[in-house]
Amino acid sequence: METIYKQLPFIKGFTGSVLFGCLLLLTRIIKTDSLYYTFLVWNLFLACVPYGIALLLKISNPGRFVFWIGFSVWLVFLPNSPYILTDIQHIRWSTLSQIWFDVLLILSFAVNGLIVGFASLNLMQEQLKERFSKKTTHFIIYIILLLCGFGIYLGRVLRWNSWDILQNPMGILSDIAKRILFPIQHTNTWAFTIGFGGFLIITYRLIYHYQQKR
Repeated sequence: METIYKQLPFIKGFTGSVLFGCLLLLTRIIKTDSLYYTFLVWNLFLACVPYGIALLLKISNPGRFVFWIGFSVWLVFLPNSPYILTDIQHIRWSTLSQIWFDVLLILSFAVNGLIVGFASLNLMQEQLKERFSKKTTHFIIYIILLLCGFGIYLGRVLRWNSWDILQNPMGILSDIAKRILFPIQHTNTWAFTIGFGGFLIITYRLIYHYQQKR
């Protein structure tokens, strides 16, 4: 219950922010008579899944085996949170008369996805600190964020989904293996991964250190 109580201010604020984004989406649907950007709702739902998993693990405080199973599932879904940032690419389909509204709409969902992803990561970081030293935990967090960059690449460029690990594991593992075994032939993959991973690390560090200062 203490964990839930501590998370309530964030949950309330996040809910208000999501409702604002949904209001923007509803306004666009009414104005343009188009459902094109409704995919943002699904993407944001997927972005919230890691937070739900991390919160459930924090509340239940499971044994080692169950925790690492939950951690693995959490890690698979985590890239969905920053993934919404790449939805900005859809702005190219907007007309000049509505482009700034669409920018605001996409960013409202993208920022919410990023924030709930970082909130999830913060919860997981607290649990990792119970199992590893502070230095090791920070290293793991940076690796996780780099993996998020790679996960975004798998989703945006190669069009894999989180559940494809169950539906088509050999296909996704084959694509991953090619890029690990032949990195020089896939420089775009690693440039994308390092670029997005570096952005996530810098942003998370800034937010984390600001929280620590407070």
